[in-house]
Amino acid sequence: MDNTEQYWTLELEKSIKRIRHDFEVFYATIYRELNAYYESKTEEVTREVEQTSHYHRLELEEFVTTQQTLQVEYEKVQHTLTYEREIQTKLESTYCK
Repeated sequence: MDNTEQYWTLELEKSIKRIRHDFEVFYATIYRELNAYYESKTEEVTREVEQTSHYHRLELEEFVTTQQTLQVEYEKVQHTLTYEREIQTKLESTYCK
C-alpha cells in the first residue's frame, strides 16, 4: 500500500469511529429522554389511578351514608303510616256503628 492509500484508509476508519461515537451519544441521549418520559408518564398514570380510586371510595361512602339515611327516613314514614292506618281503622270502626 502506498502512503496515500493508507492515509485514506485511516481517515475512513477515523470517520467511521467518529460517526459511530456520535450515533452512540445521540442514541444514549434519546434513550435517557425516553426513559425519563416513560417514568414521568407512569408516575402520572399511577397518581391518576390512585386519585380515581380515592374518589371512588369517597363516592361509595357518600352513597352508603345517603342510602342509610334514606332507609331510616323510609322506616319512620312506614311506621307513621302504619300508626295512622291503625287510628283510621279504629275511628272507622267506632264511628261507622
